[in-house]
Amino acid sequence: MNRIRMIHRDTLSCEPILRRMPSGELLCVTQCGGLKEPAPENRVFAFHSSDNGETWSKTVSVFPENGEAVYCTEVMVLNDEISAFLTVHNGDFLAWHNTVMRSYDSGYTWEASGPPPFFEKFTFMRGMLRLKNGDMLVPYQHYPIDDKEHLRLLVEPGNRVRDAEVDYVESGVIISRDGGKTFTRCEQPVHFDIKDTWAWSEPTLAELADGTIAMLLRRDRTGFLWRSESRDGGVSWSEAVKTTIPNPNNKPKLVPMPDGRIALLHTPNSAKRFPLQVWISEDGMKTWPYRETVTDFPGSYDYSDGFYEDGHICFTIEHNRQNVLFIDHTINMNLK
Repeated sequence: MNRIRMIHRDTLSCEPILRRMPSGELLCVTQCGGLKEPAPENRVFAFHSSDNGETWSKTVSVFPENGEAVYCTEVMVLNDEISAFLTVHNGDFLAWHNTVMRSYDSGYTWEASGPPPFFEKFTFMRGMLRLKNGDMLVPYQHYPIDDKEHLRLLVEPGNRVRDAEVDYVESGVIISRDGGKTFTRCEQPVHFDIKDTWAWSEPTLAELADGTIAMLLRRDRTGFLWRSESRDGGVSWSEAVKTTIPNPNNKPKLVPMPDGRIALLHTPNSAKRFPLQVWISEDGMKTWPYRETVTDFPGSYDYSDGFYEDGHICFTIEHNRQNVLFIDHTINMNLK
């Protein structure tokens, strides 16, 4: 069963992120504003629900208005500290710098706390995974654009970040073994060649029963998701290989469950971003016997994000780049 509610509708809505707050409320943080993405009018807003997703509050601004475009790619909850990882840019993902906004009142007010560890620019931080041993892994995608190339992009008219002359996008993790106080950077990340085809790799993580960490990645124009693995707690990663999971250039989201099962939120279609489905694996992502369609209503279902809770997968998604939807999916234990 699926309970679907509208959170917000805008001229543009992009990548909603859903988290349960220390207060018990639900928090959705998403990019809104403008007619396209990226654009100078893009902003990041927060919405709250005190009735488990039935109704949602009006907007709360996460980043102070200064004319820059803003994008959020991760919201991390550590006790009563909420961290929103933001990309701030000129509207073309140039003059791109990263900052973290923190909230100590479940997302009603926010304060700046500087860039994330290791990555001041040209990086998207992605969904944090807490391992069974307590370690925290925050995946990232980084574009190694140096100052000279960035200046060229800024000076020459009409350029966007994907016009950069850069060889690869790097996907890896930063690792904390002390509850988020300090981080180290992985030593052997994954590289996708982007000299000919740009890639938004958008990594997502899950820990398998034997301690292996699996990373699924988007690789544009290949029609499928790609997979890398780490057997040393995220320090080094294998070369990514193409899976048999169809993907239409859309961000996947892995949702680990306490009993070892792993859910995948995605649109398993090599050409179009629908239908929206929940897959569940019981054997470490070797097979996916549970495959349930959440909706096959026509349109584009993009950038799902959420969590597992008491037999439910709660997540948010954008529909047709305008509607922000909340979905409460009750896992059907009889469906295999």
